[in-house]
Amino acid sequence: MRASITLRSEDAELARLQAFAAEFVRQYRLPDDERSRVLIVLEELFTNVMTHGYGPQSTAGTIRVALVWGRNHLHISFVDDAPPFDPLAVRTPDLDTAGEERSIGGLGIHIVRSLVDRARYCRRAGRNHLHLIRHIARAPNNPN
Repeated sequence: MRASITLRSEDAELARLQAFAAEFVRQYRLPDDERSRVLIVLEELFTNVMTHGYGPQSTAGTIRVALVWGRNHLHISFVDDAPPFDPLAVRTPDLDTAGEERSIGGLGIHIVRSLVDRARYCRRAGRNHLHLIRHIARAPNNPN
């Protein structure tokens, strides 16, 4: 059970990504709380690549997102052609430090990491490839 979407590196494409993810979650009848998690993960990834990867001076690029559901696991593939960036290499922010004393950034990536069970990154053929897996226990009355 797989679905994918290709997006332009434009802020307006976030709405298309959100609609795509919401439809996928609805179609495969994933629990409501999982819908929220999937949307948060995808929005964080999209926003980060738009802000830090492409930026205002960047030329047009593409982002490809694939969602795969099977055996109580949701696989998220996020591939972009922005400059190389491994989000898994970013240090975890010190959450014990007061907000005004903490350096800016890193919270979105921390949130993404906290919402998935496994993650891996590679740079291949001029593209960033981020693959995430989340285990989702299905409700007994929901066989799919």
